[in-house]
Amino acid sequence: MANKLSSHLLNELQAQVGPSLEILTDKDSTRFQEYAKRWSDIDRQIPGAIVLPVSEEQIKQTVQWAVKSSVPFVTKSGGHSEWSTIGDNGIIIDLSKYSGIEIDAPAKRAVLKGSILSKEVAVVLACAGFFTALGNGNTVGAIPYFLGGGASITTSITGFGSDQIIAARMIDAKGNIIVVTEETEPDLLYAIRGAGQFFGLVTQLTIKATPLAELGNDQGVIWAGAFVFPLERAKDVAPVMEKLMDDGSHATAGLMMVQAPPPSRNPALVIAARYTGDPNDAERAYKPLYDLKPLVAKGGTIPIQNTSDGREAIGAKGDFKRFGVVGLKRFDADGFIKAIDVWKSLVAECPDAINTAFNFQWDSRPPKAPGFESAMSLHDIRYWQNNLIWHTDARNRQKVDDFNDQSIAIMRGPDRSEYADFQNGTRTGPIELRFRGAGKLDKLRALKKKWDPTGVFTKQLLE
Repeated sequence: MANKLSSHLLNELQAQVGPSLEILTDKDSTRFQEYAKRWSDIDRQIPGAIVLPVSEEQIKQTVQWAVKSSVPFVTKSGGHSEWSTIGDNGIIIDLSKYSGIEIDAPAKRAVLKGSILSKEVAVVLACAGFFTALGNGNTVGAIPYFLGGGASITTSITGFGSDQIIAARMIDAKGNIIVVTEETEPDLLYAIRGAGQFFGLVTQLTIKATPLAELGNDQGVIWAGAFVFPLERAKDVAPVMEKLMDDGSHATAGLMMVQAPPPSRNPALVIAARYTGDPNDAERAYKPLYDLKPLVAKGGTIPIQNTSDGREAIGAKGDFKRFGVVGLKRFDADGFIKAIDVWKSLVAECPDAINTAFNFQWDSRPPKAPGFESAMSLHDIRYWQNNLIWHTDARNRQKVDDFNDQSIAIMRGPDRSEYADFQNGTRTGPIELRFRGAGKLDKLRALKKKWDPTGVFTKQLLE
């Protein structure tokens, strides 16, 4: 068992960095408990201390102290990572006090700092006439989102989140600040574009900013709608959706969700639909769904920076939550119907999992491919089984995971070449499913041995 973190070591850190570095150690205090909260309580541990640096220099000094003192640490940005947790032998380096964004409009790029959240990035960019690849969660830390690949609502226009990375500032396993660019460290830039969390603590990212006009209209909006069907109509809807999802003549995208939404909690098939381009074309694109006469059919334009605002309840901290994600090359309507039966069994046997939603995410157009190679290997993926697992009873922890695994296995099918794992969603299973392609994994392992041979930033790519 690892030794508990000593107050003597923490005093050394305080003396080294100075009194402006806040170090929380009183586990009973309201402030400690608030900072210890995470999006999910799965495997949540209580750290020996929570350190709150206010600058890149303080982050660097904290990492140097931790490495020298053999104190394990994890970094926390938005707090959504299932892995940003550690026991009382280590510390959390919480970047809440170090955050920001700077836009260089003429160069069409932005610099993200520390713990800036996805919503903050979206709003500031939109005010300047830009957008970027961002996911469905407003409170997700933007930098870790980009580093891990970043499946986006605009993937067909922008590519994945990691494709936006131009440069970075990173603290390495020795506590040195490394400037990562195509000119200074091209191999390290290759690695952080999709596997950046395994090579160091990235304090800043320079990313591409895409003009709003590339959304296909002059208003910087997308069309967003919802179609709601009774769950028993899934056999009618799934074949129609199969054709709609695969029709690249219309820029449709969204989520088909099996859920029991509040307040009625009636099981339903909810299609959260999006359309990029001329909003007037959306109803024509979704005519096959309107023709099915859903219980609810609504839609309208929304500014790109507000597209995730309706999902704030999902961003609440606490409970047992995780995403079960698998990338797919096609939609299997029959498999989806079978997955619905798994969802029904889950909520019947685990009523505390009523918030769980089995989701299928699609984009009718393929991801935009970048003009460079990187750790990211999912550009052949247009579809995702993206299950939101959410329950409250710790006794059901394993049972809920087992049901999710059943659903994922059904949607994967037997052909391993037809699916891939998303590195921001899992760190288990064959690593070859996360970093695919000839020579990619060998290159990443060699770079890991060069930059982090002892596994300061996890043992991933070393084991």
